[in-house]
Amino acid sequence: MNTKETVVCLVIFLIVLVVYLIIANIRRIKKEKLEQEVNADVVKNEHSAEPQNPDDSECCGQHEVCEKTTLLNTKIKPEYYDDEELDVLKDRPVDSYTAEELSKLREVFETLMEKDVAGWLRSLQLREIQLPEDLKEEALLIVGDLRARANEK
Repeated sequence: MNTKETVVCLVIFLIVLVVYLIIANIRRIKKEKLEQEVNADVVKNEHSAEPQNPDDSECCGQHEVCEKTTLLNTKIKPEYYDDEELDVLKDRPVDSYTAEELSKLREVFETLMEKDVAGWLRSLQLREIQLPEDLKEEALLIVGDLRARANEK
């Protein structure tokens, strides 16, 4: 390979690297923004005692933050999504999960409807079940996407 080809390969590599870093940074910023929104939701809803009905197909518009996409623990009892077997994960660190347990978590997550993801995350919080970072990131992206679509309406 001559010098010109080496320079071209190096330039292409640098371009790919820059694009990758930009995409990774955008994902990180979106994740941080979503986490900030969740934290803001916690502060706003700490004093709210309004009854909640998450079974409606669309938001009722009566709340400042749509309860369908909030990740707050707004109920005393967790709602189950045919995932009672996940209760064995309560109070355990993620790195102690077996491959089978991780597979079951992924299976439950992948069978959820998009509109149920936020509720499932709230349920896991109430049940004190930790979610692996990759699943948490995917779930937060879905919830963020739902929020963005709801805000567009």
